[in-house]
Amino acid sequence: MINNVTIIGRLGADPELKSSETGTSVVSFPLAFNEYRKIDGERKSITHWFTCCAFGPLAELCSEFTHKGARVGISGQLRHHTWETKEGEKRGNVEIQIRDIEFLSTNGNPEK
Repeated sequence: MINNVTIIGRLGADPELKSSETGTSVVSFPLAFNEYRKIDGERKSITHWFTCCAFGPLAELCSEFTHKGARVGISGQLRHHTWETKEGEKRGNVEIQIRDIEFLSTNGNPEK
């Protein structure tokens, strides 16, 4: 089965670096991707948000070399997580588990 996604976007927040119970580095951040569509004869921008995560040395690189507004290219796979809240409600989300990342902002400047 194929499970591959590649996106270029901008970080919506600074990455959060944490350690798992086993000591593995884990990072997560929101990534925004803009899609342009023609709606009612006008070109409109639609923003899609994705939660991205990475583990180990890749997580540490993401934490060190990215920040809110930075432009990155990522490729990875989609992962679905489900859990139950304290109130007994079932919740779920889909996130991108990063395999490769390309840092596209120049000199850490999010404007370029």
